[in-house]
Amino acid sequence: MPKIELPPTKSSLRKLKEDLAFAYEGYDLLNQKREILAIEIVRKIDVIRKIEAEFQDILNHLYWAYRQAVVDMGSEAVTLQSCSEMRSYYLHMNLTKLMGLKLLNFKLDLKNNLPAVTLPPTTFAYDNAKEQSRKALHIVVQYATIMKSVIMLSRELKKVQRRVNALEKIFIPQHEEAKKYITDRIEEMEREEIFVKKLIRQRQQR
Repeated sequence: MPKIELPPTKSSLRKLKEDLAFAYEGYDLLNQKREILAIEIVRKIDVIRKIEAEFQDILNHLYWAYRQAVVDMGSEAVTLQSCSEMRSYYLHMNLTKLMGLKLLNFKLDLKNNLPAVTLPPTTFAYDNAKEQSRKALHIVVQYATIMKSVIMLSRELKKVQRRVNALEKIFIPQHEEAKKYITDRIEEMEREEIFVKKLIRQRQQR
């Protein structure tokens, strides 16, 4: 006996066929979604690796530029200069959609305000260090955005995989088994009905 218990009737068979058609259609759509999600995750991971390499390069440049600025200006002057430069930070957020999933995108907007006090001119090394620090902030926001997207896409991929597994290993096999059982029972009952009718005709002819 199949796990799905239905009366062996043509209406039950028709209902099973409709359910299976719907399940196979959903299975194909989920498979497509799974492939798109997996491709997007791999693509974003590649971007993350490039960002990590770029971030490391920026940090190296920042380190050496800062060291040179300290040599040129002195540590106290560098500290005073950096503290006097007031900055405004704006973090903009928008949403993009992928396969019905809402992904967050962040963009950092840095605005330099006028120094609070008048200080001596800065050196090339100091200006370079400041520029590298700006790049570092932007890339950190970019990194966080993509990492968040990867986490959300991975969670969605797991959900889709569970649904695919449920259809592939439980729903479809059980319904196929029930369809075969009911088809066999209907054919058997039809044969029995034909046999009975034949017997009745034979008796009537005697």
